[in-house]
Amino acid sequence: MELFSSLSWTTILGAAALLFIIIGIWVGLQYWLNPTYGTIDEPDATADLKGSCGDSMKLSLSFRNGRVVDAKYWTNGCRMSNACGAAAAKLALNKTPEEIADIDHVAIEKFVGGLPQEESHCATLAAGTLQECLRRYLVGS
Repeated sequence: MELFSSLSWTTILGAAALLFIIIGIWVGLQYWLNPTYGTIDEPDATADLKGSCGDSMKLSLSFRNGRVVDAKYWTNGCRMSNACGAAAAKLALNKTPEEIADIDHVAIEKFVGGLPQEESHCATLAAGTLQECLRRYLVGS
């Protein structure tokens, strides 16, 4: 309690403002460095699955003229889930539904440069989410 009584309110507010700015810059960099992260306002299809490890992944696709023109993902998972979600979204871009159907966990693992055996479930989650999103697009729900 003595620590807080020796600090002025301006110091505390200044530190809070600096922390807010740092977090804002970090979030901005996340979107700038990874344009497939986030959500699509009006996607043609969206799927949200939970993996065996407890991670959730959401993938949204927008189509135009039979090809994916926008793909975005979100995950609450680890670094590997994040990489695999980004890979699934990037692999889907500019693809037809038939081409997307060929994207599996092996293609995602290869795209990210390989995964340790204990992290391979992340590629399986990303591939499953992509395939469920495609299924929803094809059945129109």
